[in-house]
Amino acid sequence: MLTCWQRLENVIKWTGLSVHAFALHIGLKRSENLYQIKKGNNGISRELADTITRKYPMISKAWLLTGEGEMFVDAHKTPTADGIPFYNLDAISILESLHDADPVFDIHIPLFDGCDFAARCMSNAMMPEIPPGAIIVLREVDRTAILPGETYLVVTDNFSGVRIIRRGNDENTLRLVPRNLQDYDEITLNPVQIQKLFAVKGIIINKIL
Repeated sequence: MLTCWQRLENVIKWTGLSVHAFALHIGLKRSENLYQIKKGNNGISRELADTITRKYPMISKAWLLTGEGEMFVDAHKTPTADGIPFYNLDAISILESLHDADPVFDIHIPLFDGCDFAARCMSNAMMPEIPPGAIIVLREVDRTAILPGETYLVVTDNFSGVRIIRRGNDENTLRLVPRNLQDYDEITLNPVQIQKLFAVKGIIINKIL
């Protein structure tokens, strides 16, 4: 029978997260509780099992607590964490043909739960934070839900691009700010001009070491 840590480790590996990221994702303030289980100082409490299975209802609470049975509630079907479609195309162009394009694969990272799709950012306007070719993970939001200082993919009649949104000089204006101020200028617009708005919830950079 698997130890408490081995059972917990199996769940963490299945999510694709690090121990620290897993702890944050299920709502723990610190990952130390999980490391204490790894050291053998603590077992899996009922409270922790409840927390994990609330986030991942496909995980068997009885298996977490006792090791008996199977890891998944449906032992005949191994579920995957919720995935989002990745299109190996520029994010701006994919918006025009999202219903016609086929995703290359799904990205299975629970931190991106609730996102709509992922695609490439081919512009260098957000360098160095988002290098050209990086994958951005996007979730569509309403313009009334803008958080100043966050990064968005903004679509208007005259502009489409990834920018940081900041407040303008009055309540009727927003500033679209690039990271690369050497080659790109700020843009000021009225929020009603925004046709589509996607929050950038994640950045995946392909790096060859």
